[in-house]
Amino acid sequence: MRRIRLVSTAIMGTFAQMVYSNQSRLHRLWLVAPWIGDDSTNGALALLLEALRGTRASVVVVTRPPTQAWHARAVQALRDHGRAIVYTCPNLHTKLYIAECNGFRGAILGSPNLTRRAELMNLELAIELRSTTDSPTDDVETVLCQLSQYASDLRQDDDVALA
Repeated sequence: MRRIRLVSTAIMGTFAQMVYSNQSRLHRLWLVAPWIGDDSTNGALALLLEALRGTRASVVVVTRPPTQAWHARAVQALRDHGRAIVYTCPNLHTKLYIAECNGFRGAILGSPNLTRRAELMNLELAIELRSTTDSPTDDVETVLCQLSQYASDLRQDDDVALA
């Protein structure tokens, strides 16, 4: 299975549902976004945290240094998962979310932050990629690998610091 499509509504909910549906085989989650926060109990972040509960998946977060209480609470909630590593970058603008699973990889790349406002109020657009192949000739898998490499390399940028 390979798929690429545009998503313009419930973008972060779509990603959270992707993660939740694959939680038993999830091994790494990448969350790269300037703003992360969701004070609701039924938002995308809450679903991601629920999906992580009981897994051994590692979580890599790259975000701006939290200056708002809601942002700090969200980062702490991800840290409380126990396997989250948080990096900060003051000039981050990228919004990239990747789920790496055994036999599956999916990503969202686009305009939304991982916030309730992005989910419910803003006009946002993203590309969703999904693949169950690891073939180097599969264009979707090739892009997914490049996105994972970008996220990994981002941690080495001069402006990025372990928080």
